[in-house]
Amino acid sequence: MKKFLISLSLLGAFNSQAEKAVFPEKNFDFLANYCLNCHGEEKEEGNVNLEDLDFNIQTLQGAEAWQKVLHSLNAGEMPPEDKKQPKNHEKADFLDDLSKTMVTARKALSDSGGKITMKRLNRREYQNTIKELTGATVDVDTLPTDESAGRFDTVGSSQFISSDQFETYLKLGRAAIDEMFLRHKLASVKSKTYRVEPEKVFNPQIDKFINGKEKTYAQFRKWQKIVDELAKAPENKEIVEKIYKQKPKNKNLPKEYDLYHSAHKLKGAPNHKDFGFKEAWHPATTFRFIHTQRDFALYKHFASLPKRDSGSYLMVGKGYGRVDIGSEDLVPGSYTLRVRVAAVDGQPAHRHFIDIGHPQIQTGWQFGLFPGKPIATRQVTGTIDKPQIIEVPIEIDSNTTKEFSVQEKQHNDSVKASWGTIGEYAKKNGYGIPPAIWIDWLELEGPHPPKKTPALQMDWWVQNSRSLKESDRARKILQKFSAKAFRGVSAKKDYVDGLLNIFKLRRSAGESFDVAIRKPLSIILASPGFLYFNESSTGEGRRQLNDRELAVRLAYFLWSSPPDAQLMSLAAKKQLTKPEVLNQQVKRMIADSRADKFVSGFLHQWLDMERLDFFQFDTTLYREFDDATREASRQEVYKSFAYLMRNNKAGQIGKLLNSDYVIINALLATYYGIEGVTGDEYRKVNLPKSSPRGGLLGMAAIHAMGSDGAESSPVERGAWVLRHLLNEPPPPAPANVPQLSAVKGQNLTTRQKLLAHQAEPQCASCHRKIDPIGFGLENFDPVGKWRDMEFAVVSGGKRKVQSKKGHKIDPAGAFHNGPAFKDYFAMRELIGKRETDFAQGFTEHLIEYALGRPFGFTDEDLVNEILASAKSNDYNVSSFIQALVSSEAFHQK
Repeated sequence: MKKFLISLSLLGAFNSQAEKAVFPEKNFDFLANYCLNCHGEEKEEGNVNLEDLDFNIQTLQGAEAWQKVLHSLNAGEMPPEDKKQPKNHEKADFLDDLSKTMVTARKALSDSGGKITMKRLNRREYQNTIKELTGATVDVDTLPTDESAGRFDTVGSSQFISSDQFETYLKLGRAAIDEMFLRHKLASVKSKTYRVEPEKVFNPQIDKFINGKEKTYAQFRKWQKIVDELAKAPENKEIVEKIYKQKPKNKNLPKEYDLYHSAHKLKGAPNHKDFGFKEAWHPATTFRFIHTQRDFALYKHFASLPKRDSGSYLMVGKGYGRVDIGSEDLVPGSYTLRVRVAAVDGQPAHRHFIDIGHPQIQTGWQFGLFPGKPIATRQVTGTIDKPQIIEVPIEIDSNTTKEFSVQEKQHNDSVKASWGTIGEYAKKNGYGIPPAIWIDWLELEGPHPPKKTPALQMDWWVQNSRSLKESDRARKILQKFSAKAFRGVSAKKDYVDGLLNIFKLRRSAGESFDVAIRKPLSIILASPGFLYFNESSTGEGRRQLNDRELAVRLAYFLWSSPPDAQLMSLAAKKQLTKPEVLNQQVKRMIADSRADKFVSGFLHQWLDMERLDFFQFDTTLYREFDDATREASRQEVYKSFAYLMRNNKAGQIGKLLNSDYVIINALLATYYGIEGVTGDEYRKVNLPKSSPRGGLLGMAAIHAMGSDGAESSPVERGAWVLRHLLNEPPPPAPANVPQLSAVKGQNLTTRQKLLAHQAEPQCASCHRKIDPIGFGLENFDPVGKWRDMEFAVVSGGKRKVQSKKGHKIDPAGAFHNGPAFKDYFAMRELIGKRETDFAQGFTEHLIEYALGRPFGFTDEDLVNEILASAKSNDYNVSSFIQALVSSEAFHQK
């Protein structure tokens, strides 16, 4: 307190024409009476010490601290309800003075805040830009990471790069240039069709397996008959008794297994080799197979199925689970994979889907494994009598695995996922998991004639410039390519001269023209002019962006890609800064499919969707939530936002909080139990009033992020809602939070476990806000399916299982210092009424993402300006974007 009293007394010693943001001294009494007992030098609750706050607001840090005080008082959070409360007029006077001071502070500090740090292309933007320039897709995993804690990957201050990383850019650039030349050379290559008939591949192997087993079993039975007779002979009585007195070699097998394992000890024992067995213990192994392995019964069943002569049934968990196609001769380009396929009647709907991906190395008898996420997942609606043909576009580049596979949709770890399932089915049918998918044939056609992409349309090849000298031709190529790479900025003469000298050195070393030019071209793709956004600063504060700079900023905001020809043409004519032209361009860009890159890039970071990939969801507990379903749930979030963004009439952002429809495809409809939806495209599906779906809170991805892969986490879910939907982010968890060791292993509800956690005083203050919301979402299981009962996850030997005794879920609760709710539906209604708070948080994050700098105190006026504009347009998502792009801040450096 002494600090800001001294600063107040010194104010008169300075004469300045600039407006000062000074909080009136009379408000010290309010702080002393109602705040400093908990937030002073002696007691800093929540690490907040108001005695250190300067009444003369001269820094952004100080202004942001005072802004938090203003927000806390306005929200009624401070003073706490169990503390002494100010009278209404006292609080009103204090808030009035502080609000006016904050307005002055924003004006006074606006020139020192809100600056955009020099930005480079992040991984996403780099990959997209290289694709636009060369047609190649580069692997960006070796590039420096972009995201820092709480920041978007577009924020310049969080983008770091070291000198040795330029070597990585150089290598990636060279790889892209090499592929560009290769694609240019292959543009006239004729398309080929590769075809696989699975019955010609699988059936002979299955028949061979069956015939081999039948022969082995027949020989064993002959051997077994002799051994059984010998075991009854008097001369072997003592030997047999001794064998059976020994510790059993396998408790799960009949005792005869021990006899057959030691049959060579019997007097008169037959020679195992006479029956085709290489070792004396091999007959016992065959006996074990007969009793424990169901492969023979499985193959026998599949061999008996109809239509086997013209196709093949896919197996799951064991056997032949996928069909492969490909060739090392495949060249970069666009292809089409076709599969004639049918769904088997009588199998559950969730099994009527196929995954398309790259095959993994063969593992034993299991061929149905992918090494990563599937390239695509498709619903199968064809029947055995009337199969359908499914087409999937495939893109092959220089680094692509040149082999592709089709399998029934399943977990990558399908063996583990099917452990329990195989046994369950085998008890019923004697062989295991019945087939759900039949494949007639598989085709791969390509490469198709290339589309007229910017990379192939570029005229920098100057193929017809025969009159040019070689060096002049090279110079023209380097000039045009660098101008394209530098997004409309022409390279200086000495820079081009240096590149040309490198070209000449390569030529003098014996390289051809097309090879020698590649080194300087790849240098362009590793230069600052390409990697960084060229928004030069005058050093005299802020300045207006020119039309070219505006086109670049707009393109990377909405497309994460370079501006197209239309934007650059408008910029060259200096028309883009005209409000009506800019408004039309934003509409055009939002409608363009390239805006999907903005949707995925922004939402992934805004909604913390990296959590969807944090955990490996237990495959034995949640068999349906495989990689394809996880990806579909992610896309539901993106597609729902994109639908609102492109819908001017019904695109209110509040529909992300609560809506009477979903944007889903057949896979998610099957997962959610919504009938009448077929096809792989996402579309609007209306919901009945009783549905828990609709809005973010009804999406599987949101609930999966609020789990640990095995059990739901009300804490994660509640904190996520506060942070992203209600714009009330809870503070970080304190250090050394005690674990729930006291209740570990007990069959308690999640609510009971967390109530035990709240007994810790350092936890209770935050959990009273977080947990009630999380409890209200407990009707969703860890993978977002609706449930009425909760079952604890316990160890079941080699795998986790759900306890047999469940608990009825109690979702009732109340918002802290707010209304109560009886269930999830009532809570969702209350959250749906908080559209203004949701819009505020969305706007703050949109500003940070678009401008490439941390959102700060000086942006309060910009937020209010955007919110006012959006409100006048019913909070349509596109109106937020239009208002931001039209703002002065978006047009300034």
